[in-house]
Amino acid sequence: MKVKKNMIAVMLLVCIGCSGCAKEQPKADAGNEIRSEDVRNAGNETESGDTGSTAGRQDFPETFQETINGVVFDTMIQVSEEEELGNLHHATATLQKPDMEKAKAVFSEGRTATEERNETGSGEDGREYPSYTGHYEDGAFLSASTVLVYSTPVFEKIYGAFRLDHDYNADKYSKDAVMEIGDPRTIFDAALKDINGAGYQLEEAAYDYYALDHETMAKEYRALDKSGNEISADGLSWGAENDCYFFAAVQQHEGLPVYFGSQDFPEDSESNRPVQVLYSAGGIERLEVSRLYSFSEPGDAVSLLDFGTVAETVSKKYGDVIGASYTVKRAKLYKMPVKLADGTYDVKIAWLFEVTESGTDSDTGKEYEYTQYMFVDAADGTEVLF
Repeated sequence: MKVKKNMIAVMLLVCIGCSGCAKEQPKADAGNEIRSEDVRNAGNETESGDTGSTAGRQDFPETFQETINGVVFDTMIQVSEEEELGNLHHATATLQKPDMEKAKAVFSEGRTATEERNETGSGEDGREYPSYTGHYEDGAFLSASTVLVYSTPVFEKIYGAFRLDHDYNADKYSKDAVMEIGDPRTIFDAALKDINGAGYQLEEAAYDYYALDHETMAKEYRALDKSGNEISADGLSWGAENDCYFFAAVQQHEGLPVYFGSQDFPEDSESNRPVQVLYSAGGIERLEVSRLYSFSEPGDAVSLLDFGTVAETVSKKYGDVIGASYTVKRAKLYKMPVKLADGTYDVKIAWLFEVTESGTDSDTGKEYEYTQYMFVDAADGTEVLF
């Protein structure tokens, strides 16, 4: 297995965006930039930092600044440091799902269940899958169907102190501190071992983390009731036993991140990364795993177009729109699984473009600014539609 560590801002379990349609300009998210280093998996030695020879490697500029067909490209270009651009191949993929019995063995062993439900539910392919939900005497919760969710009461307390979806305060926490509970790389390895123990096969990943220290959490804690009124924090105590790490991880394939958004939620924020973990000295306090893929054996080699050629596709889409201005602020290279009629996925190599639309609302006369997303096949220059 190969795991990459990234020390960058992350978001926590929130929904975002609307694909292909306008969206309010989000908070600038430095977490979209991936900086990595190799680490060891629990029980497995990773490869070295050189994932392949630089012979045949295709380079892209760090920025692209042009105006094409009226569209302004003031674009930061993001390509994973682990990419193997001279060694990319066509592939197909299928969605992974957890093994219910294995998940129960990992997360409910030694616990007394107060409520259990074994049902069936449908996945995004319309097929029926077995589903397990368990509530335990110690307040823990486990759900295993097409996704895996595990949570303990500790999460509820931490969630009130670490806010990423409203009243943002994540910038109060360190992105690279090492706390007494352990080295974050070792801890992520332990979490990864449990994830794979629950039936997944996550062989290559990159992660970001926050170090949530109890001093900052005590200052930042804030919770609201169902009516939106603030709940008193009287009676809550905070100590070193509350220190924890929050990780957000993305799957990689041939060194590129695997796109984890969807047509409805296109933004590539860390908020919707497919693996999110809250880990304290007591172990995993919150885990959510979704949208991990199994890939076929490599097919034909894929060569990528130069960035300027791909940018022309973006300019053709937005350049003829009357009454608005478009600025392309960011482009990120992904392996992008696109669903086929049979439920499998054709894995394209695609650029995600973040496009800002600005103008004056014709009804209100007020100026506006929105963010849209467009995806372009890096090999043939066509727009990718989900």
